[in-house]
Amino acid sequence: MSRSGSQVQRMLALVPYLQGHDGIPVRDVAEEFGVTPKQIRDDLRLLMYTGVGEYAGELIDFDLGALEEDGVVYIRDAEFMPRPLRLNSSEGVALIVALRALRASASGAQLPIIDSALAKLETAVGEQVDAPVDVHLEDVDAALQTTLVHALQSGQRVRIVYGTASRDDRTERDVDPRRLFTENGRLYLEAWCLKAEDLRFFRLDRIESAELTGESADDHDAEPRDLASAFFTVGDDTPYAVLDLEPRAHWLTEYYPVQDVERRGDLLRVRMFGGDWSWLRRLVLRNAGSVHVVEPASLADEVRDHARLALGAYDEQ
Repeated sequence: MSRSGSQVQRMLALVPYLQGHDGIPVRDVAEEFGVTPKQIRDDLRLLMYTGVGEYAGELIDFDLGALEEDGVVYIRDAEFMPRPLRLNSSEGVALIVALRALRASASGAQLPIIDSALAKLETAVGEQVDAPVDVHLEDVDAALQTTLVHALQSGQRVRIVYGTASRDDRTERDVDPRRLFTENGRLYLEAWCLKAEDLRFFRLDRIESAELTGESADDHDAEPRDLASAFFTVGDDTPYAVLDLEPRAHWLTEYYPVQDVERRGDLLRVRMFGGDWSWLRRLVLRNAGSVHVVEPASLADEVRDHARLALGAYDEQ
């Protein structure tokens, strides 16, 4: 099972356990759940943001003084846990859409579980979901996806061959999978990459092959990345271009990752990063006349070639 899956199961069991063992030392809780005291403290801090609302009495709470000074756990305001879960129609529809998205990326034994939950939710919500909501994800190799799901469930290391479109190359690397997720209609694997010695995101449609190594995946002590703020992150391999921005294009620096901003009269010269070279090419073409490519020369050539093709299409008509 993935690290995040294990944590969810542990946290679901923690609340009723602590309700029956109020005032228990943290080390005893850690021993009971087979983790470190630090992990239990991290779980408790996360549980403090969990509840049925956002005000006192609606969120689980702990005596932080007792926890930090004496190392014992006193749980508060968790009486709502035994109550039956009630969802309004908007929450129900949101869950249905989320489950349909999950189903689009699931396989094997997961499908009957998801279908059962979907059937119950759709019956409960009723006519509000009669109109179809389709979730489309880019196609990936089913066997490859099954291998990754098995690796997550069994806690195994995987050897993948990964193609990087921006540099037109392929690398082989061993990774310790943490989770599969969707973002902008694509499936991704979050894993600890032993080659980079850091967390990395891998697009499944760019993984050319994946095989189990037979080794157990290590539980790397790495903080998960916050995808809510921004999925795109700049790394050593991220493609970039040096651009001159006219005044009417200065706004780009507020919305896209840039470095080395240098003012040259009315122009801003920046190093702008993109997910791949095609994205950078489209950015320049969309802002034709106000964004000029300084380097690399290959990108400037691509922009000119595509602009000529587009103009040629108008001439043909």
